Amino acid sequence: MKKQWKRLAALSSAAVMAAGTLLYFPTDTLQNISWGITASAEETGAVTWTKTEGDNLTWTLYDNGTLTISGSGAMKDYSYDSPAYGNSKIKKVVIENGVTSIGYYAFDSCSNLASIEIPEGVTSIGNSAFKDCRRLTNITIPGSVTSIGYHAFSYTLWLTNKQNESPLVIVNGILIDGTVCSGEVTIPDGVTSIGDYAFSGCSSMTSINIPKSVTSIGNGAFSICTGLTSINIPENVTSIGNGAFQRCSNLASINIPKSVTSIGSNVFHDCTALTEVLLEGGSKLTSENLGVNESIIRTRWNEDNLTWTLTADGTNDHQRLRGDEGYSCIQQKQHKKSCDSKWRYKHRKVCVFQLQQLNRHHDSRWCHKHWKWCV
Repeated sequence: MKKQWKRLAALSSAAVMAAGTLLYFPTDTLQNISWGITASAEETGAVTWTKTEGDNLTWTLYDNGTLTISGSGAMKDYSYDSPAYGNSKIKKVVIENGVTSIGYYAFDSCSNLASIEIPEGVTSIGNSAFKDCRRLTNITIPGSVTSIGYHAFSYTLWLTNKQNESPLVIVNGILIDGTVCSGEVTIPDGVTSIGDYAFSGCSSMTSINIPKSVTSIGNGAFSICTGLTSINIPENVTSIGNGAFQRCSNLASINIPKSVTSIGSNVFHDCTALTEVLLEGGSKLTSENLGVNESIIRTRWNEDNLTWTLTADGTNDHQRLRGDEGYSCIQQKQHKKSCDSKWRYKHRKVCVFQLQQLNRHHDSRWCHKHWKWCV
């Protein structure tokens, strides 16, 4: 009995001491502590489910609709099987520090998702990552993101709002959408890449001006742009993706610089009107790379302030050999201008250059056949 009384006395003393301790805190401090606890509870809520994926990232959904992704490293790609796919209970996504990428189809078809927070350190957003999240309006995309896959934000209010602001949607120098463009389109300087399928199906676009700041053109970037008739690729572009111009049924000519060293497959598939592919001198691209008949390939280079073009087959088609301020030897005569040895010597590089492009032997028989414009 005495022991029980001692325990009760001890508990009573502890309670009095705790109450006394609180008297030392100012009133506003106590309120802040209370509010902090309440705000934290409201922000996170109770855990509905949690799952750790094979990439060691943990997905946690709270009962207030907030989904957090925590861990470190790249998120794996999905195919309609992510933990969030089609989940209408998700209203907000918070990707925590340490995650470096967002995988394919990660949040596809989350119909009530309205807000996304992406931290600095994420470098890529995969194909269809937020596709068909039709209520999505608020997105934080950090400057660290350098790659955005196709359809990453398709069928979202965010993309629609961006298109209403400008027909060219650009994020961190990446042109991710231009499908609502029409007429003559000029991409602003500072854009470094044209994303996958950025203009796909934009039949109202009649011409495109690409700045020198662009270094890559993505897969299908201009596919099914049936209003385009010609395209000039600027000199700093190094890569052109698969099917970049496929099914551009009215595209008749394209100019490709020697800086392009990587080109995908089916780039000109079903371009039925294409009659000229003009390559800059020194280009390593071939008809096999381009997927076109060798007969429509021309080679262009500058010499003595003249721009020359030659056929790829090595034949002397003088109508295809032209300059801004000069003519081939035959054309010189047609225009009643001098065609003496001095003129031919000045343009002697024509023969040598063409043979180099064709990797053919520069023999006397070949030059004799083309003596009128080759010394």
